[in-house]
Amino acid sequence: MGERGRDKANRKANRKATAGRVMLWLGALVLLGEVWMLLMQMSEFWQGSGAGSLGWMAALGAAAQKAVSFLVWNDGLLLAVAAKVLVLCCPLLVIAVGIGLIHKAESARARKFAAKSTQAEEERP
Repeated sequence: MGERGRDKANRKANRKATAGRVMLWLGALVLLGEVWMLLMQMSEFWQGSGAGSLGWMAALGAAAQKAVSFLVWNDGLLLAVAAKVLVLCCPLLVIAVGIGLIHKAESARARKFAAKSTQAEEERP
């Protein structure tokens, strides 16, 4: 493989690694935004459950009972919750793909370095 082929392979590996890092950061930012919004919704739900007057343990039990009964008695809502969970998992998928791209690019670089060092050792007298 000539010098030009190695440069092309290095550029391809660099692009994959850069794309992986972008996907990793993008997924992390979206996940952070979703967690923040979920915490804000939970805060509103928590305040509506009377957490200040009951104490946190009783309020947690009351909120859980209210949420479970709400989900069980509304048929279409259970599917909506399942869809929301799947949507919340999308940033995790993007993060996993980003990590995979970074790992693939780094392994390609390591293989090329190992091949180059093996070739250099073979050329020594």
